[in-house]
Amino acid sequence: MAEVQATSDATATFQQLDKYDWDHDNEFQTALASILRSAKTPEQTAHLTTRARCYYYTRKFKTPVSFEAYQDWVQSQHHTAAEPQSVSATESAHPPSIGDAPPPASFAEICALIAEGKPIPGIKDIPDTILEGQGTQAQAPARKKPWEKNATAAPTPSWAAS
Repeated sequence: MAEVQATSDATATFQQLDKYDWDHDNEFQTALASILRSAKTPEQTAHLTTRARCYYYTRKFKTPVSFEAYQDWVQSQHHTAAEPQSVSATESAHPPSIGDAPPPASFAEICALIAEGKPIPGIKDIPDTILEGQGTQAQAPARKKPWEKNATAAPTPSWAAS
């Protein structure tokens, strides 16, 4: 029962995301323009636009929107309705991963994305955790330093003998 409620909540959120007036939101359009400078194909443009909309909607309205779940919802809407969707059929069938996204065009754009706390396209998120207890113990004895000579290895010189 809770899953049905969550699904209807997600559907309502996705419908609100689709109805939002993206064309007249100047903050979104400015950010989108800088993101789309690096897009080389219409598929990349559609993918980056949809990803940016999900991120911006989550940040602005404090309502989490899963990009993958939204993609699935759009695809299901595409199959049930004959009207065109904002995501291309090619992208729905084979959505590109974040590693396929082109890097931003300039150093200034990367700095702006970092300053705003936005993810940088093409950069993999690696958690900063340390794996404890997975190292191996040294099995060879430690090598002696040049000044740590073995007393039995070096004979006493004849001039030092009394």
